[in-house]
Amino acid sequence: MRGERATMGKSLLDVQRELRIKASYIAAIENCDPSAFDTPGFIAGYVRSYARYLNMDPDECYRLFCEESGFAVAHGMSEKASTIRKGQGDLPAPMARDIFEQPRMPFVPAGDSFFSRIEPGAIGSLLVLVALLGGIGYGGFAVLREVQRVQVAPVDQTPLVLSDLDPVQGAEEITEDAGGEDVASAEGAGPFSPPSNEALDRLYRPKALDVPVLVARDAPISSLDPSTVGAFAQAARNQLPQVDTNPADAALQVAGLAGPAAQPGATALPRTVLDSKSVTLLAVRPAWVRVRGDSGNVLYERVMEPGDTWTVPDGQQSAKLTVGESGALYLATNGQTLGPLGPKGQVTRDVELVPEVVSAAYQPAEPQQDGDLQRVLAKLNESIMPAAAPQVQLAQAGAEVATQPGAPKVLQDSAPGVTMIAVRPAWVRVRAADGSVIFEKTMRAGDTWTAPATQDPASLRVGESGAVYFAVNGQTYGPVGASGTVTKNLQLSVDNLTRAYKVADISRDADLERVVAELSSDVRAD
Repeated sequence: MRGERATMGKSLLDVQRELRIKASYIAAIENCDPSAFDTPGFIAGYVRSYARYLNMDPDECYRLFCEESGFAVAHGMSEKASTIRKGQGDLPAPMARDIFEQPRMPFVPAGDSFFSRIEPGAIGSLLVLVALLGGIGYGGFAVLREVQRVQVAPVDQTPLVLSDLDPVQGAEEITEDAGGEDVASAEGAGPFSPPSNEALDRLYRPKALDVPVLVARDAPISSLDPSTVGAFAQAARNQLPQVDTNPADAALQVAGLAGPAAQPGATALPRTVLDSKSVTLLAVRPAWVRVRGDSGNVLYERVMEPGDTWTVPDGQQSAKLTVGESGALYLATNGQTLGPLGPKGQVTRDVELVPEVVSAAYQPAEPQQDGDLQRVLAKLNESIMPAAAPQVQLAQAGAEVATQPGAPKVLQDSAPGVTMIAVRPAWVRVRAADGSVIFEKTMRAGDTWTAPATQDPASLRVGESGAVYFAVNGQTYGPVGASGTVTKNLQLSVDNLTRAYKVADISRDADLERVVAELSSDVRAD
């Protein structure tokens, strides 16, 4: 019967609406469950009516229903023909059931459990969404913390006073007249004139407004030297005696050293490298040069910096020069400067470095037309010391001058410090005791840096150890290490450097000799 009903496309509710038989009775007939009927006497009529509705044989359907369900017809006025009473009769009593959990109505949808409504794919999607939200939140929090972080790195710069305010400036000046009475110097009649509103405002304003306005810097306070910065430095400069420090010969004479004129009979030596009889290369701007000897071998090749010089060795009769920047290179021979070799930006090749050839090929240089040439020549003339004392350092001469009786002391004794000197390009990094970087730079030849005087010394890291020296107490120590090596965690203290290194021999390093000469000439010029 259930199959025929499904073939007709009818539901239990459709059968109930058309046959006027309860849907629960129709389901009981299909399930062969006589216990669902209240009165057994109507079971035969319900089964036959439902069979005729399905176009089936009513008797045959009723017979099959009785066989499958075990139902028997009761006739007459027997007790079995009456209404079925719960707990009585031969029919087995149904088991206790919950009518809400098992309503035995197929047309009513059964309730689903809680876990049956959960999809595994939804759980995975939810976990992915939670992980994504957590990652976005953590990333935003990390970016916010990074934006709000403030890193302070101290630099070697001292605060500058923009203005120095006088709290009593503009106040009334009181002078004493000839009769001994105190009168006001301000214009006005009477023995006393009250101060102006501006003067009273300056006197009674908060003290915070009367301090000098400073520009904040990150240098350690221990690096501030009152003798060089501020009002005390200005007062010290005003009280210094007028001492002539221009000529180097005068300083040597005060120090008790004989100059060139104090050596009668001595052979006159050239005052500069430009006075040599051989050809000397003179660079006034950066320029790449290459010099090949008589046999074709390379005698000299490098990028010459402003002020660098190189003289052709004796015995080279036909050395040839190639320069990448002709306008930055001059030639000198027999005290005469020639050039430049060509226009700016031009490459010149195979120039014979023979005095007679270059004298005939190039005109004498005019320093007035090239400011760089004029400045380099001035430095060369100032940096050359007398030939009688080539190893005398300017710091030693200044120390001997100070020890002469009656010699004026023009500089105050400073605390011992450490100064780095680069004679060739070298990368350096200096860290303070707390690990912060206070100096990091690729120092070029001639650059210097003074370490701040702190309680805990700073540490140094050098990429080219052979290019860095130290100046301590007027002496030059070093180099830091061998050329091409890296030095790490070197303590920049006076005791450590003087104990670990020896006094430098400038005769073994031409670059060190040149840098010391340039620095000494700058000190004399100042």
